[in-house]
Amino acid sequence: MKKIFLDTNIFLRVLVSDNKQAEESAVLLRKIESGRLIPYTSTIVLLETAFTLRSYYKIKNTQIIKDVEKILKLRNLTIIEKTDFRKSLEIHKKTKVKLPDCLIATQIPANTVLVTYDREFQKIPALLVKTPKEVLENLKN
Repeated sequence: MKKIFLDTNIFLRVLVSDNKQAEESAVLLRKIESGRLIPYTSTIVLLETAFTLRSYYKIKNTQIIKDVEKILKLRNLTIIEKTDFRKSLEIHKKTKVKLPDCLIATQIPANTVLVTYDREFQKIPALLVKTPKEVLENLKN
């Protein structure tokens, strides 16, 4: 089974369903629920998700709590809490990628695909980055 790390935008697409990426992300989550993928995410991703729902989408806190609880129920989800701020800062200095994304990059386990629509992560050489569509296509093969 393939290990994948889910970035903030995957959860946001499904929760707000505001563009064409929502369906791809929903299909990916269904594959996780079927046991075909091993999911990881992090406390930083969950924090970004809640913050964006509140600040950009103006979602009420009671709904945000329900949304985060729904994420936490995702089958076999591992939440990574440890960060490496020094390493993140070095990545940030070298790549100019946003510092929160550099923190997320240090949380991704070895041999794990980062699933995201954020192309900035591709500037970090150590990461294997794919969109949900690419992950789903690989599952077919």
